[in-house]
Amino acid sequence: MEMTSKEAAAYLSGPVGYTVSAKFLRGLRYASRGPVVEKRGSRLVYRKSTLDAFLLENGTDPTAWYAGMWREVAGQLRAIAEATGDDGFNPLIETLERRDPPEDWDPDLAK
Repeated sequence: MEMTSKEAAAYLSGPVGYTVSAKFLRGLRYASRGPVVEKRGSRLVYRKSTLDAFLLENGTDPTAWYAGMWREVAGQLRAIAEATGDDGFNPLIETLERRDPPEDWDPDLAK
């Protein structure tokens, strides 16, 4: 079954427990953190099976869906800084690294 972004957002909202917007879903896709989409002509569509797989792999907490994103951006900036020899990114890299929890952080053990 193919779904539009709005339909996919409504489908994900059920297990999450509150409304997930199509805009939020697009944001996940832009950050390479969302469910897999397929191109159908000029449209992007979601399949129910990929949404189910996304929930199974990432859980139902939308904040966890973004986990690691800032670390990846910081890593990309670090690679650019090393390749160019430009230290101007260092303050931004440090800020981005502070936004993500440590890699060994377990949300199930947090109090």
